[in-house]
Amino acid sequence: MAIIRNRLLAVLILSTAVLPSGSAVPIPAPTSPEPVPRARYLAYAKASADWAYAHRDDIIAEWKTSFDPGNVFGYRPPGGLLETAVIYGYLFQTERKPEYGRRAAQILLGYGDFRSIYPETSLKRRPDYAEGIPALPDFFTVMRFIRAYDAVRASTLLGAAERKRIEDLVGHSMAYLLRTQEWGPMNRTALRAESLAWAVRVFPGHPDAPKWEMQRRALGDDNWGNWQIEDATVYHGVWLYSLLGYADALNRIPELLRTPVMYYYARYYLRLMDPAGMVPDFGDAHRYSNWTHFLAFFEAAAGHYRDPELKWAAATIARRFVDLSKPENVGLGLILLDCARWGADGITARPPAALSGEVLEDVVGKKVVFRSGWQADSTYLLLNYRAEGDGGLAFRDYLRDTIPVEEEKMTHGHADENGLALLMSGGSVLLHDGGYRDYMPSGPYGAYRQDYFHNRLCVRPEKIWMGQARGESRYSIRDAVPGQTILDFLRNAGSYRRVRTQKIDFLAFPDFDYSRTRLLDEGWGYEWDRIVVYVHDPEAFVVFDVFKARREEFFTLAGLWHTRKIFDQGPHWYDTAYDRIQAEELPAAKRLFIHFPLVHFRMEGVEPEKRHYQDELLIHQTAAQHFELGETAGLVTVLIPHGADIQAKDLASRIGLVPAEPAGAALAVSIRTPTKEILIGVKSDLRRDMARDWRRPRYLYEAGRLRLGDTETDGDFVFGAIGAGKLAYTIVNLTKALYKGQVLIEAKPSLFGLAFDAAPDQAGIGKLRYWRDEIVQKERKP
Repeated sequence: MAIIRNRLLAVLILSTAVLPSGSAVPIPAPTSPEPVPRARYLAYAKASADWAYAHRDDIIAEWKTSFDPGNVFGYRPPGGLLETAVIYGYLFQTERKPEYGRRAAQILLGYGDFRSIYPETSLKRRPDYAEGIPALPDFFTVMRFIRAYDAVRASTLLGAAERKRIEDLVGHSMAYLLRTQEWGPMNRTALRAESLAWAVRVFPGHPDAPKWEMQRRALGDDNWGNWQIEDATVYHGVWLYSLLGYADALNRIPELLRTPVMYYYARYYLRLMDPAGMVPDFGDAHRYSNWTHFLAFFEAAAGHYRDPELKWAAATIARRFVDLSKPENVGLGLILLDCARWGADGITARPPAALSGEVLEDVVGKKVVFRSGWQADSTYLLLNYRAEGDGGLAFRDYLRDTIPVEEEKMTHGHADENGLALLMSGGSVLLHDGGYRDYMPSGPYGAYRQDYFHNRLCVRPEKIWMGQARGESRYSIRDAVPGQTILDFLRNAGSYRRVRTQKIDFLAFPDFDYSRTRLLDEGWGYEWDRIVVYVHDPEAFVVFDVFKARREEFFTLAGLWHTRKIFDQGPHWYDTAYDRIQAEELPAAKRLFIHFPLVHFRMEGVEPEKRHYQDELLIHQTAAQHFELGETAGLVTVLIPHGADIQAKDLASRIGLVPAEPAGAALAVSIRTPTKEILIGVKSDLRRDMARDWRRPRYLYEAGRLRLGDTETDGDFVFGAIGAGKLAYTIVNLTKALYKGQVLIEAKPSLFGLAFDAAPDQAGIGKLRYWRDEIVQKERKP
């Protein structure tokens, strides 16, 4: 029975890939996989229903053995049966075989009888059961009962008494569903709207049908063609699939997919696909859970839009996760039935061509993906800078006022703003997100939602007790003084702080990609810019974390990086990797070299932690000081994916800190190879070159001037490569740049009028968006 129970686990709404414990995960290359024919999906659905029906007595016996009357969710009937009934109902309609209809009807007629297992003592503790136990208590599955009945109700398989019995069962369950009110564009609302839509469709003559229809519109209209308020992979999938089911009940799927929002989401989730063949987990999510729902969505979207790239996404997920040779998962079978019903054959699968880019913009999506390609061994980094945001205020406020949500955003999102949710290279996982939660409502320290569970900068308006190593001079003695651990200092109960985020810039070029995104904490009074630079050759990510105080305060800044294994370490560097995520053993082709080139007045350390349901290690670099208004400070981290055969100490020798002037005005590093040296530099305060007066343009070169090694400019960002007698450079948002005293580019003055002080029109200099060029370096004669 335990085997049967395990095979039916994916009947749950959070269907996951079944991965053998202790074995490496084979990741097929997501290049151009063959799409799964609709007939093959349908064959799996039919076979899975046959398997579940043949084992129904064992399924029910196992359910009775494991039934928990104290479950926080109350009564739950056995899983797998409704999915079986839906599949048989569809087969009865399409193949007209009475046996299929009889099997579906048998399941429906006996479904209410399972309530007898619920004890009277538990019943008395549930005020929501005052009118009796609902046969369909779970709004994740209510629609399946009604959908199965819809397929057989017009046949002669059921008599009038049996129809009345089913109608009464549904009516009672719908009344229960409406006892709890949740609304807004989110998964739990879409599930309720889907159930109501099926009830109205199948029971138009029920006395409560007008009420159902009114509530169907109240809940459904908020979701139809509107932005979802959630930001969590698990619930994205549930919402998409349920919204398609809602449209299915209304016979309006093409109309739903014609809405601009649904087309946006099709492209959005496509661009998020990672080298392992799935939308990565962020926010409340488990690793690669809900791939089933994304599969159904991509099949429906590809069929409607006739889009080869969306078909590639569907084919990639199917070939990655579905074992069509073992049709023993009826929960999966139901979703594959919908893939067959909503999808289309005859569409060639083609991977997207776009590489690094915004996903998809800086208002709703607020994510950036850096990628080298679309193959299984490609390098991929996901930056998520989405905050709770301004959208859906009434819906978010209602959630805040009705459920005990304090550790997360009202969007199922985490305190992961500006965090790096996933880094993969060569099929290996090198950085990973924190996980959903240990237990409801969240677990220790807000697990795993708080900022200290993510790869990001954590800020506290307080002073950490630093301590000192033996021989240092922070205190009046030279002995070692134990300091405060970083997790001990950062941790709280896990309460989420609302912040705002903005995109400052994003650019993609053949030699590098660059993003700058900002977090603003108006309560604590600071802003934090995360600058990520993806260097293509040699492959590396340079991460600058620039902090700016918006009030006088003592702040502690901790750059956090999470991992599973540290294979080697040296002065300010660590060679790391993820060997596994829970029971999933991960490919070990690559490791992640983490290096902190800026070390003065910075503490570093490694601490054990519990994260994503397993033992992990936290690597941190921490700075702390009193800040004046507008003062900045920065941390620099270089991340290099590399093969296990490459010595990490050799990588460390290639990285250097470049002198920057004036002090604190910029941060810069160099990466050296045998053939070239790369300079990467960023301005700390983007407003330092502004004149504080009436003039327009306001740019003052002398105020904004930076010197980064041999380069001088007022630009926000500098990328230069010197080698083979050439200097190739890119400078962003500048008026002038020099190299070794030679002017590279200088914006020319133009006439600017309409002065605020009514002065005559005068000359002024505007900034160039960016300037890319290459010059030949002349050898100087001795």
